Amino acid sequence: MQQQLDMDAQQRDRRGKNAARRLRASGKVPAVLYGLGKDSIAIQLDGKEITRLLQSPSGHNQILNLKVSGGESAPAMASDWLIDPVRGNLLHVDMRRVDLQVQVEVDVSIDVTGVSHGAREQGGHDEVVNREVHLRALPLEVPEKIEIDVTSMNLGEAIRVADLPTSDKYAFLSPSDMLLVHCVTPKVVEEETPEEELVEGKGVAEGEDAEKAAEGDKSAEE
Repeated sequence: MQQQLDMDAQQRDRRGKNAARRLRASGKVPAVLYGLGKDSIAIQLDGKEITRLLQSPSGHNQILNLKVSGGESAPAMASDWLIDPVRGNLLHVDMRRVDLQVQVEVDVSIDVTGVSHGAREQGGHDEVVNREVHLRALPLEVPEKIEIDVTSMNLGEAIRVADLPTSDKYAFLSPSDMLLVHCVTPKVVEEETPEEELVEGKGVAEGEDAEKAAEGDKSAEE
């Protein structure tokens, strides 16, 4: 079962690109708190704290006890965020209020452990096809990750959502036949001789034949 983490936030009075830029320069990240039929609130979060949270295994599924100075205190989770594609720093976060007694739908990471028998003994290769699974659970009962042990998987075998162990704490919403990981035969790439080399080789051969033919004609004349 998850543990709630406390996180402080402050309301934002100023909005706009310039205000957001100055906020990030000071080590803060602009955010919005919304949901449960209440008004949205523009807030700011500590940049290092929220970045560390989003990079953790539980990531956006972590339930926060968000304490807004001069405002409300509410359980919340990160529903979406924006990252600078060049610098890689966090630009903005959407925080969604949650009711701890109402189930939520989330994506949970797949953690593949071990090396399959097919890869160890049969010349195969383990390939992860989908790295997340969609499920429904109470906010504090969302698993940190779903572990898949592939050590007994043979070449040509696969593990799908239907093969995952069930739980009374959550229900999988992804299609039961969705492929998660399988052991396949490695692809062999055959090297082809470039067409230019073939043409060049043919030209050399023809040149040699022509030279021999010329020598033969010369010998006949002598």
